[in-house]
Amino acid sequence: MALYVVKNQWGGPRKPWHASGTFVLGCRNDQNFSHINISSEDEGKTFSGTMVYDGEGPIGVRATQIAGSNYKVENQWGGDDAEWHPGGNWIIGARTGQNVIQLQVDNVNGSLTGTMTYVGEGPIGFEGARETGTSYTVENQWGGDDAAWNLGGTMQLGTRPGQKPVAFDITSADGKEFTGTMTYDGEGPIGFKATLENGNNYAIENQWGGDDAPWNEAGTMIIGTRDGQYATALNISSADNGATFTGTMNYTGEGPIGFKGAVSTC
Repeated sequence: MALYVVKNQWGGPRKPWHASGTFVLGCRNDQNFSHINISSEDEGKTFSGTMVYDGEGPIGVRATQIAGSNYKVENQWGGDDAEWHPGGNWIIGARTGQNVIQLQVDNVNGSLTGTMTYVGEGPIGFEGARETGTSYTVENQWGGDDAAWNLGGTMQLGTRPGQKPVAFDITSADGKEFTGTMTYDGEGPIGFKATLENGNNYAIENQWGGDDAPWNEAGTMIIGTRDGQYATALNISSADNGATFTGTMNYTGEGPIGFKGAVSTC
């Protein structure tokens, strides 16, 4: 699991850099990637290419879109006929209704540089920096307690280094602003406000110390995974210090659906 806050640049090397959301790239604990070179021939529905984890040679990458910017990734090593291995759930891109079709980046000590391309555009500059917090691989269930669980993509819940969240009770009228409470491991509930920035990325504020206490900037979270259909409620809790979550969530125009989340790994 590796979270990166991304900026993009277009129009030339002297043009400004623009905030472009949070990406999840790679999935190994304590082993960063040093290079990714992937592209899509079907407007971002699938990717293929190669990547390198620190201390290794290139390995194959293939990715299949789950929803929006969320992809199920597999890796291959040992030759073209070798088996493919789970490579985690990644988030590639942050725009609503516009998939990424190319990503070529190098990673030096947690700082990413390179280029990326969105559908219908040319390459744009890419910079990324490690982001604190925790990403969760999500499954959703609808149709009753005996219905199947479905891949639900990846969410970033919590922004603190070394302290996972353990509960969310938040709602939104339109998916563009959330209010409610959340809880970090070892603490009581704190106030929660979120404002949509782009894609499913939200700027977060937290409040503790009473209703008259100040609100504090708390980074960015990814709430929901669907393209163009915002989440409107998240009611989940953890019984194992934030390693897994259970509960329900809502998307715009729907009722509650089951939610299971686990800290992202390969």
